[in-house]
Amino acid sequence: MRLQFRPSRTGAIRGAALAAGLMLATACANAAELSLLSSFDSTQTPTYAVLDRYMKNVEMVGGDTVTFKVSGPETVPIFEQLEPVSSGAFAVLYTHPVFHAGDGGLALAVDAIDVDPVARRESGVWDAIDNFYQAQHNLKLVAMMSVSMEGYHLFTKEPLSPEGDLAGRKVRGTPTYFGPIKALGAEPVVLPGSEIYSALQTGIVDGAGWPAAGMLSMKHYEVAKYRLRPTFGAATQPVFVNLDVWNGLSKEEQSVLLEAGRITELEMPWIGNHIQAAEDAKLDALGVKIETLSPEKAAEVQKAFYDTIWGLADNCCGVASASLKELALKADLTK
Repeated sequence: MRLQFRPSRTGAIRGAALAAGLMLATACANAAELSLLSSFDSTQTPTYAVLDRYMKNVEMVGGDTVTFKVSGPETVPIFEQLEPVSSGAFAVLYTHPVFHAGDGGLALAVDAIDVDPVARRESGVWDAIDNFYQAQHNLKLVAMMSVSMEGYHLFTKEPLSPEGDLAGRKVRGTPTYFGPIKALGAEPVVLPGSEIYSALQTGIVDGAGWPAAGMLSMKHYEVAKYRLRPTFGAATQPVFVNLDVWNGLSKEEQSVLLEAGRITELEMPWIGNHIQAAEDAKLDALGVKIETLSPEKAAEVQKAFYDTIWGLADNCCGVASASLKELALKADLTK
């Protein structure tokens, strides 16, 4: 099943969110500047674009009521960023939950939940994530934004085999990619994202898993000439605020952060799709070809991704994961 976005409901909610945002646009005299730790820097265009849009919406909603001082992974490595925000060394975290999967990263399960920001809220999924992070990590969820409706993909140095798979090859991936990689007969190799280029160049790996948009900014197209379609899953990036900091903000400041999050959740799938389409066109021009999986293989890859993500969530978060999946299944947002 393709990821679905329900535009009729979303349009109405978006209008309401924008109207609410305009009503909140009176800035308070003493603006709050919050230190924000990001897992992505500005060179990682598709993922950083989500944070950029959120910060612009904070300004649109509240003027200078809340501002940010941004630090990136050069300040704190991505796998070590949860604790400094939980403890209050930084006020805000923009990340992907896989980076703290071993420390209770329940939000990673949202990658296996359809890109429908309205249904994610109405189903109780959003509140379940919020409540979990408040209780487990001293963090308040203010936004849970999808990068686009495309999610993730694999790209390779060589085309698919005559059998339509990647049998015998080594493909880089974090644990979230293990299911799709194995479903295509390849062997997963764990490497940091920063080492993908050199690993492909030297033959350590034959391909890699990555968000569907990102081959351009990371220059992967120079060392891999094939991208597999269809894509799978949903890359979702949350914004958390240290709970003590949150409780110290005024009601107006809190409302600005929340309304900006609601608006950005509604906008980003469409903005992300535009970024994806522009990247795809450039990759076409650069000679990076599309390899299309058979319907049977595509279904196997998608199922393997869902199973992998929910398995990781179960391992890290037990009962909370089971409850979250029950909410998502009831709303027909996952498998």
